[in-house]
Amino acid sequence: MAELLKAGAVFFVGFLALYLLIVLVVWLGQERMIFQGHVLPQHYAFSFKADFEEYSIPAADGAILNALLFRSDSSSRGVVLYLHGNRGNLSRWGHMHRPFTQRGYDVLLIDYRGYGKSTGKPTESGLYQDGEAALQWLLQYYEARKIIIYGRSLGSGVAAYLAARNPHQLLILETPYDALTNVIQHQALLPLPGCIFRHHFPTYRYLPAAEGPIYILAGSHDRLIPLYLSKRLQPLIGTPENFKVIQGAGHRNLAAFQAYHFELDRLLLP
Repeated sequence: MAELLKAGAVFFVGFLALYLLIVLVVWLGQERMIFQGHVLPQHYAFSFKADFEEYSIPAADGAILNALLFRSDSSSRGVVLYLHGNRGNLSRWGHMHRPFTQRGYDVLLIDYRGYGKSTGKPTESGLYQDGEAALQWLLQYYEARKIIIYGRSLGSGVAAYLAARNPHQLLILETPYDALTNVIQHQALLPLPGCIFRHHFPTYRYLPAAEGPIYILAGSHDRLIPLYLSKRLQPLIGTPENFKVIQGAGHRNLAAFQAYHFELDRLLLP
């Protein structure tokens, strides 16, 4: 019995030490986990197969955002504000204009502060300011009723925040989460104390206040943001049928599936 108690005590102490180590790693390294932007020199020249215009958009706190505007070859039906995921920069994300320009929409993509050629340091509140600055810039050239807010992965939380505070045509979220803290909890495989998180991105709080249609596209085999976290948003979007699962898709490859393009046709084409 004494041997069993001793072994149990050793196991408990070892588990507790491992747990505290995980908590410490998340506490110290969450910015590096969440914001994986790659910086570009200011003289960097983007190269895409389509024509584009490059702009610098000021945020309210003085950060300068690098932005690319791709115009549709046909008469524009409106514009998509595309808020990308947590990795890379516009050199990686610029090609994402294609599904929208091919359907007759202009597309504005921004790099968040600290990403690419954008200045500043990324934070949750900072990314909200970045999205707001991009949207206000668009409103100088497009009517609100012709602006589609599209958020992918990390950008889905920013998109939901904007939609709750600004008029727009519709909101589309790709591979979203209910709260980013739950994504980290899922990846850690252990319950973590909420007090250690500095960035929350609580999408579930913003969706009920968003006016206009909301559509969610999620992959059935998403390992980064598992489907069950996306599905927590389904009761909040007004029309549960607007939650579409792309069967077989993971986190990064929805566009490789015909079902994804079928949904875009249904949403974007008359």
